[in-house]
Amino acid sequence: MNVIIKGSVESLDQMIEFIAGLSDVSYQQSPAPLFDSSIGQHLRHILDLYMALMNPTHPNNVDYDIRRRGLALERVKMEGIHQLQLVRDWLLQLDLSTLDQPLTISGEVSINSVQSAQSNSSLSRELCFASSHLTHHLALMAAIAKYVGQSVAMGLGTAPATASFLRGQQPAPCV
Repeated sequence: MNVIIKGSVESLDQMIEFIAGLSDVSYQQSPAPLFDSSIGQHLRHILDLYMALMNPTHPNNVDYDIRRRGLALERVKMEGIHQLQLVRDWLLQLDLSTLDQPLTISGEVSINSVQSAQSNSSLSRELCFASSHLTHHLALMAAIAKYVGQSVAMGLGTAPATASFLRGQQPAPCV
């Protein structure tokens, strides 16, 4: 199996296990004042990136600004798990020859006005990004879960390079 696909599937599996272990209330809570978003909202945000990759706006053009706010998956953890499984299945069935095909990535870059930028990339690079983004949000989600009294596995949301460092290894390059 391709290392990028394998790493992405590992991250998705970790997320699925985490979400499955949450109570419905913990999944939906936005515990102010420390957190403005629920675990379900973070999950929807993560899935938006994967959905942009799975369903580009035009062939070879990925728009990360397309968001699906207010979906049931923000409130219903089983819907979140289902969508994570869809992404996992897509990755496992992905034609590996598409990993290095050029992509154009679009996204807003300013918080003060609408300003979008386009960058050249590839599916393999964007899968590395999406997996890293998932890990970053998983760490935030774990913090929310702990804050609301949910038990969380140690090391949840640890980046692959940090995990390698902790194991005393050098990280492998993302190719």
